[in-house]
Amino acid sequence: MTQKNRLADLFKKYFDKTATAEERIELMLLISASDSDEELATLLEDAYQAYVPQQNPFILGKREKMLQQIQAGIADAEHHEAAIKIRHKNGWLKYAVAASILIFMAIGAYLFTYKRTTSRSNVKIDFAPGGNKAMLTLSNGSKIILTDAKNGKLASQGNIAVTKTHDGEVSYDASASTGPEKGARPSYNTITTPKGGQYQVLLADGSKVWLNSVSSISFPTSFTGKERHVEITGEVYFEVAKNKAKPFFVKAGSQEVQVLGTHFNINSYNDEPDIKTTLLEGAVKIRQLNNSFSALLKPGQQAVNKLSGPIQVRDADIEQVIAWKNGLFQINDASIEAIMRQAARWYDVDIEYEGKIPQRQFSGKIKRDVKASEFLQMLTYFNVHFSIEGRKIIVKK
Repeated sequence: MTQKNRLADLFKKYFDKTATAEERIELMLLISASDSDEELATLLEDAYQAYVPQQNPFILGKREKMLQQIQAGIADAEHHEAAIKIRHKNGWLKYAVAASILIFMAIGAYLFTYKRTTSRSNVKIDFAPGGNKAMLTLSNGSKIILTDAKNGKLASQGNIAVTKTHDGEVSYDASASTGPEKGARPSYNTITTPKGGQYQVLLADGSKVWLNSVSSISFPTSFTGKERHVEITGEVYFEVAKNKAKPFFVKAGSQEVQVLGTHFNINSYNDEPDIKTTLLEGAVKIRQLNNSFSALLKPGQQAVNKLSGPIQVRDADIEQVIAWKNGLFQINDASIEAIMRQAARWYDVDIEYEGKIPQRQFSGKIKRDVKASEFLQMLTYFNVHFSIEGRKIIVKK
């Protein structure tokens, strides 16, 4: 048996609680025998892949972070000369590895416990993931179900051609526009996504917009005058075309964001406790419309607007914020309630809680194109269970 296979075998026995005292010592010595951090990292990674439950994509999203923590633990222990040591015929070995492997084993044992729990929590009824679904409401009140519409020209709004592209995007082409007639009001369109929907829009000024589930954007078919104004609900990501002569304004509830040209995300769902505006590049100014509170954001910052006091500015986890746009659920220290709000919007289901709501924080990621059963199964690894009645998911402790 090779060293790598033996390591994986010993990991399994340790998790199964079938390892003898001699095998536990052998496991420590086997890991300690590596003279290079690179070799050690490879051994740990191979053993992890061989035994930790790979069918759970939520856990896979944590793998790199776990291994980084192990390596960080080694470096920290070596720096502080921790007192954990293992005796070997060649002298004192890498005592830091002993500390790090204990951390890794604790994580592994935790995962293995919930792997066995999962078999008792399979979801029998399933829900498909969301997809490109939206409705376009034209200025005259006509409605077009974009999900069913064929690619090509959908409508004309004045001199603007409204087109559905082969990528499933709605595009407003202003290349032939000479602007509205004198005295005419701008024509406004609205795109709305339902539960289980998402969509992308190319505005007449070249700005790109992504809508998450249960979201909407109202906008003029062409931007005339000295400013560009749109209004949103839900969660929307923007890549605004730069035009210093025409600042871009986004209204979300009682908040307004002003920008010249930038990439940013706004989460303004009514069932969330606050409005979060996250800046990726450029600069934005946020102000509350019902008072004098405002804030300026720099790239990498997030404004948290609770609407009842000053706007809080903090560093943002950009990867987590825009994960939805990139086809992922990414959760960092989130409550079960926050997680299930996302699930409700994406899988078009209702959520109910039975008994005391689990008061724990969860982290990890999973692709958004998985069925609800896979999404729910990842949570059973953390001893959260479910039952389903119709389109209602009941969360149980």
